[in-house]
Formats: sequence, C-alpha cells, structure tokens
Amino acid sequence: MLPQERAKILMDAPPNSWIALSEDESRVVGKGSTYAEAVEMAELEGVEDPLLIKIPDEWFPLVF
Repeated sequence: MLPQERAKILMDAPPNSWIALSEDESRVVGKGSTYAEAVEMAELEGVEDPLLIKIPDEWFPLVF
C-alpha cells in the first residue's frame, strides 16, 4: 500500500474508530468502533496478527 493510499484510508475512517491492516499492511481487513470489533473482523478475514491503528477524534496538522 502506498503512503498516499494509507493516508486516504486513515483520513476517511470515522473519528475515534479502529482500523485493522493485514500483516503485510497491503489491505484493510477490519474496522470498528472498538479494538475488539476490528480484531474480530480481521480474524474473519483469516488474518491472525493484524496491525491495528486507532483513528483520533480529530486530525491536527503538524509542523516539523
């Protein structure tokens, strides 16, 4: 998954939700309002060790 694709997925996700990516981070395998929901969806997709990302309530721009 390209960084631009990942950024779009994260920005489009509902605030305060969870996203589960496959082990190789190439696809979204689950999402939910709780950690458990995202893990359960990933397991139903056959992914046993997903990468879970918590979506913030609000996105803030960062200056480096």
